Amino acid sequence: MQRPDKPRMARNHSLKHRPEDGIHVHHHRLLRAAGPALAAIALFLGGIAVASADAIAADAAGPERSRNSLRVLWAKSSESDLTTGVFGDFDASPESNYLLGASWGRHLSDTLFGLPFPMTANLGVQYFNERGYQDDALGATAFVKAHYTWRVPLTSKHVRLGLGEGLSYVSRVPLSEERDFAKKGVHSEKLLNYVEWTVDVPLQQFATFRPLMHGRLEELSIGFIIWHRSSVYGLFADTRGGVNFMGFGIEARF
Repeated sequence: MQRPDKPRMARNHSLKHRPEDGIHVHHHRLLRAAGPALAAIALFLGGIAVASADAIAADAAGPERSRNSLRVLWAKSSESDLTTGVFGDFDASPESNYLLGASWGRHLSDTLFGLPFPMTANLGVQYFNERGYQDDALGATAFVKAHYTWRVPLTSKHVRLGLGEGLSYVSRVPLSEERDFAKKGVHSEKLLNYVEWTVDVPLQQFATFRPLMHGRLEELSIGFIIWHRSSVYGLFADTRGGVNFMGFGIEARF
């Protein structure tokens, strides 16, 4: 007598959950979110290569101008976003902490990808006063910066705009920054992305200040600065977050 066939169990591997599946989904989401940041970093690195090549050519032709700059600055922690801060929006952090800093810049090129944006390589140091909420800290930055001279409409005066991109390291994360990450249940990192935005007014265009420019001093400027640290949508930390310090600085070019 023929035995009836035993029912076969259908195998559906798609219903079987594997731990690594969650990891793959997490990585996919992270890469998708970090896409714009990775593109910006690629552009930043490409700009370094192009600017460096132009700098080598300029050095070979001989120095025609002063190529160094020194900036000192004071900036206070702000709750404002970077996108609104560039227009002067300032909302002071409750900690009222601030930084004192200095940066040295070296002229790299007169153009960026053929565009009229002079490029500089910059190194900076900072002291963070945490106002007694935690121990004070020290920091360092390394970044490349593009500059543009904009003439004020209907006048003969001009301002110098600057946008820098690089890295920031601190010995202790500023409390206002740590608080921003704590809202999301995570901690910030000592090494983050760095962005610098400056609006400077060169003083040489005013007759009153021209006597200050003597000897090797080519230009003296005063202006507004945003000192910005962020994780670039979670690329440098577990999630997006950061801090802005907004203030004023003086830069000498020589």
